[in-house]
Amino acid sequence: MKLENSSTPRAVVAAILLVGICAACGSSEQASPAGPPFRPVGSVEDVMHDVVYPHAEVVWDSVGTIITIEGTNEIRPGNEDEWMRVMQSAYTLAEAGNLLMMEGRARDTEDWMTYASGLIDAAMQVMEAADKRDDQGVFDTGGDLYVACTACHEQYWEKPPSAMRP
Repeated sequence: MKLENSSTPRAVVAAILLVGICAACGSSEQASPAGPPFRPVGSVEDVMHDVVYPHAEVVWDSVGTIITIEGTNEIRPGNEDEWMRVMQSAYTLAEAGNLLMMEGRARDTEDWMTYASGLIDAAMQVMEAADKRDDQGVFDTGGDLYVACTACHEQYWEKPPSAMRP
């Protein structure tokens, strides 16, 4: 048997293939890509001791007023390097918030994440103030940073301050 229109079988085959391909694309679930291959190196305690604490101290020690019997000593970043150090520490603190949210470090998916996000927010405010060379802004947002840290510590810190590593 000879078909009069030889293009008809090709069109039918092409249509069937196209429908099959479209059906396969639409009906099968795409496997979600695996997340990045994060490899946490330190514990929460390590991140707190070796990343958060020293950089928070840079922020807290960068601006202040000390009043003694001898007089008043105003502490402020005095040059671009000192301002940059405050900004770099604030940036590191913001990223530390992300480190604390990583699987394997996060203590839960609710309050812990809220506190870690609060650390990020407070550190970014410090960064903005330091970028503007606003010493009062660094002082004020350094206070917000302190509040973010202590709120988390009140709920999650299991060791008294005297137990911190040297």
